Amino acid sequence: VYSVQDNCVMAGNRLIIRGNTEEGKMPYKKNGDVLFYNGEIYNFKKLFSKAIIDGDAILPTYEKFGTESFTKFDGEFAISIWDEKKKSLILARDPFGTKPVYFSLNKNRLIWASSAHAIDQIEEHPLCKATHGPTYKHSYAVQEPYTSYSGIWSIPPGHFLIVNDKNCKLYCYSKWNEYDARTKNTDELFSALEESLKSRLDYDGVVGIPLSAGIDSGIIAFMADRLKIKYHIFSIVKIFGQDTDEKEFTLKRIRRLKNVSKVTLIDFGEEEYKVALREMFLPNYYDSEKFDNGNILMHTIFSAMAKNKIRVSIDGSGGDELFHGYKFRGDFKPVKEWPQYWKKNNYFYSLFTTLLDYTSKADRAGAFFSIESRFPFQTSRLMEASLKLKRSEILKWPLRKYLLERLDYGRPLRYDKFGKLGFSIKNMDKSIMISDMQTAWCKNHNIISLPDDPPIKFPFKIGVMQSNI
Repeated sequence: VYSVQDNCVMAGNRLIIRGNTEEGKMPYKKNGDVLFYNGEIYNFKKLFSKAIIDGDAILPTYEKFGTESFTKFDGEFAISIWDEKKKSLILARDPFGTKPVYFSLNKNRLIWASSAHAIDQIEEHPLCKATHGPTYKHSYAVQEPYTSYSGIWSIPPGHFLIVNDKNCKLYCYSKWNEYDARTKNTDELFSALEESLKSRLDYDGVVGIPLSAGIDSGIIAFMADRLKIKYHIFSIVKIFGQDTDEKEFTLKRIRRLKNVSKVTLIDFGEEEYKVALREMFLPNYYDSEKFDNGNILMHTIFSAMAKNKIRVSIDGSGGDELFHGYKFRGDFKPVKEWPQYWKKNNYFYSLFTTLLDYTSKADRAGAFFSIESRFPFQTSRLMEASLKLKRSEILKWPLRKYLLERLDYGRPLRYDKFGKLGFSIKNMDKSIMISDMQTAWCKNHNIISLPDDPPIKFPFKIGVMQSNI
């Protein structure tokens, strides 16, 4: 806990991935400015050559560029900066919303944290009815910026909040551009993807890779293999006694890997199901209702990682969003709180609905087990490159091309020509499963049934651009 001013107190805990306890001790301080942050910045050496770990580069970059610095960070981050000169607090969330920042405003007091539950522990907020997002029928997730707590919201992706004794304002710093997507030249894309993969796979220990038969996780695994780093594969091959649809293809891919350190094949059964329900609906896990069975399987994978002492996981979330891997785009409907420029292009709805809903599976599960999740498909440079490419009826054609042409993958398997099958619990009635998850959620929140009261409206307009501050 660090008292910045009489009217501002900051605190945080660090999960040590780079450096040691002393090197990354928070808070960071420079010329009166104070920093607490969550996440990782991968290009920290380019930003500040003297940096030993990523946190060392944040304040020097902010001092030089102000809030424009958030556009220069390549990584997943939730940042809190006290600006001594301006006597202001700045809270920023990365462009993809990978790391959460929650806040409440009540009686001229702002409280913020990486968990809505943490705020509720300080200042009690009533639970509220779920605000259904565009992908609710697929992920059963509450629409951001809302949570299951009335009066507690999340800062939207690519936004920052400025707070001082005069006012509190929300600004957008990351606005995606639309391009005339006609090119099939993948050079820029492949360069961005390779840079991102190498930076996320840079770790002295063993990284965990959840592997399916999909293109995204396949690229991560085969790049790790090419780089000859230490990596451990985790795959679910049985669910309630039945082989998964992807088991055959996943095992064929694993047999092609030459340098894998270890492979853990997971048999998901009744015991794993009960453990996941008991743990993943604790108040400090998800900060809103999330009744998608994929969460259960992801929790089980991270539980296996934790048992194998994995500290860093490399996840493929974002590949489907950037390269049109979902077939249910037509289900999306407008979100009135979101900025107009997103409403003009269904692509951005696809990105910021499924991405926010699905990335949290890996990020929150990782946080629960003290595992850092890294997402190589979620970078601004890769996003810009993907937007310029011509779209095709062949789902994710650029990534298929990268896997087959740029990595030591070998001849394409029969499965590689088709769309992903994905992980889901198919041999259990979905309505029963949702009921089990809702019951667990209510039990862990000490209520009898799902709340029915509407949330307090989000207090800011989303998407307002602001020149550098």
